[in-house]
Amino acid sequence: MHHTIRSVAVVAIICGQSAIPVAQAPKPGSKPAQPVQAAQPAAGAARPGPASGDQRMVLSSGFTVDYPKRDWQPLVGVGSSFVVLFHKSREAAVAIERAKMPVPLAMNEIVDQTATLEIEDWQKRRPLATGFSHQFVDFLGQRSILIDFTQAGSQGPEHVRLYALPRGTEWYRVICTTTLPTFDKYKETFQRIALSVTPTGSQ
Repeated sequence: MHHTIRSVAVVAIICGQSAIPVAQAPKPGSKPAQPVQAAQPAAGAARPGPASGDQRMVLSSGFTVDYPKRDWQPLVGVGSSFVVLFHKSREAAVAIERAKMPVPLAMNEIVDQTATLEIEDWQKRRPLATGFSHQFVDFLGQRSILIDFTQAGSQGPEHVRLYALPRGTEWYRVICTTTLPTFDKYKETFQRIALSVTPTGSQ
């Protein structure tokens, strides 16, 4: 079944959580993808407050997320997602999932092979999706995996940008979906939302 922006925004049906990949040593000769250099404060700086025009939502499930006050609406606790944010135009939606890891991953353990395992999981979850690629995002001393792929939707092809965020023993997935022609319009907002996800320590 295709996962469309409209179905995410209306009923937020996201595939169930699956096993979390554990980082392994990269294969000999492999070259790690270059990290995306997100704007970041000085080393050791506290987590920044919400960007201008954003608000911080505190989830009882144990994390916070920042999202634009204007034109975005949240749905909390729907489907297998803890929260779904959708743009009023229905051009874009962001769903956040969370699962447990047995042990935390160090930054230098989040490597190409970790990303490959995550991609393989998503290829099973979205068997008709194509064009999978990955890179890394370093922000506030933490590394995230950024995965892009294309899937079919009710309004035509969709661009999915997935942020896999290892945070201690938590593994967050921020699944950002938009129509193919409007991806560039929302990609900076997607990154701002995804990198704002922060565990609070409560469950």
